Amino acid sequence: MKSIDVELGKSNMLPLIASQQFYASWKVFIRELLLNAMDACNVRQALEWSWGTEFLEMEQASQMRDVRAIYEPRIDITYSSDTRLFTIEDNGIGINEYDLEHFIAQIGASYYTSTDFFNQQLKYEPYSHYGIGLCSCFTVSKAVLIESKKDKVINTAWNISNPQDTAPVMAKWFGESGQIEYVISQKKTPGTRISIPVKPSYAPYIDLDFIVETIKHYMLTLPIPVNIRCDTREVCLSQPKAKWNYPMNELVGMNIIRVDNSLLEGYVAIYHPKHKGYFHKSTLYQQGVLVSDATDILGLAPSWIDNFSYQLNIKKRFLNISISRDGAAFDEKLIELRQYIGQIIIDAFGQSPLTLGQYLSDGRKRLVCEYEAENELVSRAVQVLVYIKEREVEVPVRTVINGFIGRKIKIAFMQRALFAHYRENYPYDYGQFIDKYDIIVFEQNIRAFWQFMTPYITSMEYVMGDMPGIIYTDVSADITVAKTAASFRNDYVLRPEYYDLDPVFCLVSNELTDPMELVINTHNRNAMLLQRAEKYKKVRIARAVIIENIKQRILGNASRWNSIIDFGGELVHQYELEKPMSLQAQWCLERDFPDEINAYIAKTFTDKEIADYGLTSLYFTRKDFIKWWMAP
Repeated sequence: MKSIDVELGKSNMLPLIASQQFYASWKVFIRELLLNAMDACNVRQALEWSWGTEFLEMEQASQMRDVRAIYEPRIDITYSSDTRLFTIEDNGIGINEYDLEHFIAQIGASYYTSTDFFNQQLKYEPYSHYGIGLCSCFTVSKAVLIESKKDKVINTAWNISNPQDTAPVMAKWFGESGQIEYVISQKKTPGTRISIPVKPSYAPYIDLDFIVETIKHYMLTLPIPVNIRCDTREVCLSQPKAKWNYPMNELVGMNIIRVDNSLLEGYVAIYHPKHKGYFHKSTLYQQGVLVSDATDILGLAPSWIDNFSYQLNIKKRFLNISISRDGAAFDEKLIELRQYIGQIIIDAFGQSPLTLGQYLSDGRKRLVCEYEAENELVSRAVQVLVYIKEREVEVPVRTVINGFIGRKIKIAFMQRALFAHYRENYPYDYGQFIDKYDIIVFEQNIRAFWQFMTPYITSMEYVMGDMPGIIYTDVSADITVAKTAASFRNDYVLRPEYYDLDPVFCLVSNELTDPMELVINTHNRNAMLLQRAEKYKKVRIARAVIIENIKQRILGNASRWNSIIDFGGELVHQYELEKPMSLQAQWCLERDFPDEINAYIAKTFTDKEIADYGLTSLYFTRKDFIKWWMAP
């Protein structure tokens, strides 16, 4: 067996890494340089702390501290608009010739993931990881000048066994050639200074305000003071701890959950739509560094809440940040964080789940998620209106399910107004109807109810009674064994199929998923013909015209039309009517309405088109419509 080594071609990869194809913005060079400087200072501080630890129990310990001054980390940023030179300098650990060869010159090789760093056994989690941050400078510059001196603390720290050279170095890195040239320099003090000549196209955008706003955008915390000087203006930024501008939670309908634990700090907000203006887009930080302010793509917001926002900082390295640091990897750590956020909501509302109900989605979005603990909370928060044991009651979905555990039951869904009409006008049939079903469920939160009932449903179909206007949904459910809704979250179906030996073309479902629901029965021969030929524009328009004419006749059933009205294929709705549509559909169609459709079809399509589209048997009769839709 033969093998070959896969190597990174630096000269080929550098132009890609140093471009906006890789980074979301050219501004990131400031972030990358700042994080490198902070790592250098933090590592030196950690080493300073361990320096002399072997003497801590000896009287000489205080003397050792007197010999070496207490370390105070410092970062300075300067920019001159005249020379277009951007410089960042720190008094951190510094680099030497060995670091230049093994880390700086090796794209993708990071000192902070090396055995050299690991052997120091420092209690510090660095920002840097991938070893490509310095390449971001080439988005705005053609060259990078590095001048650095390794601090001697590297040779006196407790865990270091291989003394390193502290001779200062000065290096020039030319992006186009991909080469680094370096010499021994005269730098006296430990630390690193990086200078980049900014390209003329970017220089006009850089001033003190730009640098400050860029740092504030990316950095939630600045544990090390950053002194910024731009021409004659200067400022010092320092933010040791995160500061959160908590929205007002005194307003009714706004719930702000403050978070401060071993992993997270910040807040989670759940609120009504009227309070949306109080919130900006969600932001997520890790170690005080922005992970993303386009957090919708991370999928951290529970889908079952309509209005949800958060400002959170992960205190330690937890997520696997993307290579460009413009987001997080979609892996098990991101899933774990999403579940962690769900647990925060559970802890906040667990004792009073009904108060969560006001914030929940109406079910148009998925309410059932992959986390069973959240599903349990939501099922206790969502209330449905039901008719059971000869009375109407409003109860949580979970209560309904638990009440029938161990049984097979029959459920009827019927709009509440239609139920009242049925009970008042058809007492005999209504009595049989009531005897058949264990529970009647009304339209309140019906989508949520069906989502949580999905694991138990064995059959679901429309029932059209002989009584005019009576259409409801018949459901058989097997609740003999408790099941997890999460496993069935992708199987949710709101509209049942309609089966009949001689099926009608359409019906009104009364389920209120839309203001007016005209359900086309895909088992009807005419519906099947139109569906098969939908790739043809004229067929799609004709289908829309037929459906819209039926809708308009249901709405305006007091008048009679002599022919089909062509609405240009555009559906003219929505309708905001509370009356059950199946009641309004009584006697809504003229007796010759099927003939009108057939005449419209004959006028719309030529004989050749009918043959080409496979519509030769497309004709309507009264049997294609519910009998009590046809005018007497």
